[in-house]
Amino acid sequence: MLTNIKLSGLTCPACQKLTQNRIGKIFGVTEVKVNLESGSAEIIADRIINNEEVAAALQGTPYQVES
Repeated sequence: MLTNIKLSGLTCPACQKLTQNRIGKIFGVTEVKVNLESGSAEIIADRIINNEEVAAALQGTPYQVES
């Protein structure tokens, strides 16, 4: 399943990498591509990934899921 999620707070390549790593740890996620310029994450998983799961994975960071 492919999920696209809009993110805020991404300002540099380190932000991009940290965000990819955090989202990649969500159960079922097989691939993550975070686009710094568009502020979005493309998530490929073997199940549906919702905004709440991504928000929980990013908890404690300055990055947030936009509704």
